[in-house]
Formats: sequence, C-alpha cells, structure tokens
Amino acid sequence: MKKISILLIIAGIIITVALIIYYKSVPNLVDSDSMTIAPDGHMVAKWPIFIGIIFTFVGCVFYYVAQSEKKAE
Repeated sequence: MKKISILLIIAGIIITVALIIYYKSVPNLVDSDSMTIAPDGHMVAKWPIFIGIIFTFVGCVFYYVAQSEKKAE
C-alpha cells in the first residue's frame, strides 16, 4: 500500500502541475451556458485540476495509514 500511495502522490502532483500549465479552456459559445463559462472565456470550474489535488490527498492518506499500520505491528 505504501508503493501505491507514493505513486498516487506523484501522479497527483504531475497532473496538477501539468494542468495548471497546459489546461486552457476553449469556449464553444454554441454549446456553452452561463453556468460553466465566465464572461472572459475561461471555465469557471476547473475539474481536472481538482482531480490532481484529490489524487494527491488520497495518496497522502494511504501513506499515513500505511505508516500507522507499520507502527502498530
């Protein structure tokens, strides 16, 4: 479980950094509604960045659990 947690942390950090740098929203004015597109053309909710943060958080929780199980034994 420790290896998986480290992998999740690394993947989460890579996803977050890569999407902060490369994620650009391209508004499609025909299919968009006012709830998802801001007036300046950028997306209001950046869900892919949240996914990277969630991966990192879950990896940290797994790592903490693996460490606490090792101490309990």
